[in-house]
Amino acid sequence: MTNLAIAHEPRAPGRIGIGADLKMLARSISLGACAGGLAGLLVGGVGGRLAMLLLRFTSDDAIRGLESDDGFIMGRFTLSGTLSLLLVATVLGSAGGLIVVAGRPFFSSKFALVGWTLAAGAIVGSIIVRSDGVDFTLLEPRLLAIAMFVGIPAAGALVITWLIARWESWWWFNWKRTLAAAIPGLPALVFFPLGIAVAVVAGVWLAALRIEGMRSLGGRMPVRWLALAAFGLLTGLGTIALARDIGDIL
Repeated sequence: MTNLAIAHEPRAPGRIGIGADLKMLARSISLGACAGGLAGLLVGGVGGRLAMLLLRFTSDDAIRGLESDDGFIMGRFTLSGTLSLLLVATVLGSAGGLIVVAGRPFFSSKFALVGWTLAAGAIVGSIIVRSDGVDFTLLEPRLLAIAMFVGIPAAGALVITWLIARWESWWWFNWKRTLAAAIPGLPALVFFPLGIAVAVVAGVWLAALRIEGMRSLGGRMPVRWLALAAFGLLTGLGTIALARDIGDIL
């Protein structure tokens, strides 16, 4: 499988210039950040707010006014709190989009949609669902709360992967569509820690591309099997941690 970002680049004889690599990186990073930003906004932000609203009505009134594990006040819905949630979800979605784009050269497109969905549900779900916090011990029904907040990152990863696959054919080449779709990725550009992390990773990626043989590394079966093994290990560890917390909560 070819790298998503260079699949549409013209192939000139000889060594690919650094300008082409910079263009490829810019295209990959912007695609991942913007597709992830839109998915994060819709699934994590809007979906998360709706999930909180539902749990507000299904839980005991005694939880209202308590501070959640994430610093939000349970049962209180304000404009500033909603905007803060939407911004955080958008930035986290952009980070997820960048991870999906970076991993695409190593995974089959047939595996990607299901693989990223399961991984996000297990790994991110194990981070969100905590038996030592207040969210999943006070919210009722507990099983519904767990299902929604494991399902949100899983659905977010599914949407990110689907958007990247759908957008890559015109991204960067159709400027009108690209600029319109890039709006959800703008918050990630002003979020300083994420910007620094992206700059560091992009620099390492660019340096690696200048090394002979590194450009085709993702297509080599031993490397792909190693990446798949690491991916499976992280997903498995996330699943075990999630199952342990769910058992303690229920």
